[in-house]
Amino acid sequence: MADIAAKEMEVRPLQNSQGSLTNFGASVRGVDLNNLNEADFLALKKALYTHSVLVIKDQHDLLPAKQFDLNARFDPDAQPTHGLGYGKTLKELGNLAKKPFYSIPGSGGVTLVGDGYQGEDHFGLKNLSLSAISHVDFHADPLTDAELASGQARFVNFHFDGIIYGSHPSRVTTFRCVRTPKGPNVTVSWNDISPQAISCPPGSTAFISTAQLYNLLTDEEKTTADNSYWQPAPHPFAWTGSRRVRSSGLGMAATGQTLPLEDLPEWSSDKVYKYPMVWLSPVTGERCFQMFPEVTHKLYLKDSPLGPERLIEDYEEIRVWLNEVLDRIAKPEYIMVPPCEEGDVVIWNNWGVLHSAIEFPASYGSRSMHQCHIASSTAPVGPATTATG
Repeated sequence: MADIAAKEMEVRPLQNSQGSLTNFGASVRGVDLNNLNEADFLALKKALYTHSVLVIKDQHDLLPAKQFDLNARFDPDAQPTHGLGYGKTLKELGNLAKKPFYSIPGSGGVTLVGDGYQGEDHFGLKNLSLSAISHVDFHADPLTDAELASGQARFVNFHFDGIIYGSHPSRVTTFRCVRTPKGPNVTVSWNDISPQAISCPPGSTAFISTAQLYNLLTDEEKTTADNSYWQPAPHPFAWTGSRRVRSSGLGMAATGQTLPLEDLPEWSSDKVYKYPMVWLSPVTGERCFQMFPEVTHKLYLKDSPLGPERLIEDYEEIRVWLNEVLDRIAKPEYIMVPPCEEGDVVIWNNWGVLHSAIEFPASYGSRSMHQCHIASSTAPVGPATTATG
């Protein structure tokens, strides 16, 4: 990929480690996100949709309100609020609501996420101690406390950002690294098919390119994906019930039950959207196999635009079908863990990657991150279809 420059901005593709097959991610230097002119923003936008994940260096002084403004510039017609929405209950958000959300005062909608004590005054938030969402809340076969303390880890849960009930997935997510835990690398392991592992710095975020996943499909599978839909359940993170993800954090285990729709909080069908299985990049047109396995309620499979549609509602059939696809990319060579130092800002195309937090031992200290995403003003567009209510 060619470097992209605007004035003094420098964009360089990330260097792959030995054996890696990832083809996305770039570092950016020479830009001040507190004072981002239109030309630099447009160059940054082009770089993001070219590389999918950007690590913007040397943003130690970025103001939370300026971080929120950056998100808003990617979608000026969106409602100016954090994409997860505040004030929702455990009944609506399931495991996502087990931990409180802390919005940084005066930021517009930037959330403090992390683990451990955050200091006497963190941008107006006083004496907070955070407890991060753990893979134990999501996995069918979690690690023990002793294993976690020894430096073993899991991908918590690969996902894209957004509630996807009554709102569309956020277009981009920004993640400012304020404080990182200090300690040796952790070893992330999984054994869905065979034992696999990677080593990475503690407190990292992992990414999978869904464009790469699309390109791992056969030609016949691509044709089906291009013409098919998927639909989440209403209040999808509550609906998932007692089901759990596999040890890779990607795809569902054969355990647990969803909640009956009648047991969910009140919902209306006009807020339950049907999404294309393949999402087109709004800038490059790249095709991404973008699905959220944990909350997929229905599949609408078609082999051509005018062909017959096959509706799949059986959870086990959906699970097996999706896992077989996801197994192709749940491998160390396709998972990118970009280097991220204190002062860096990571931006990712939320319509073109899946991401996951990675746990670390409590003895490594605190982690502080400023996170923001805004629910999209429009639905993702597919090759032959658009999302519908």
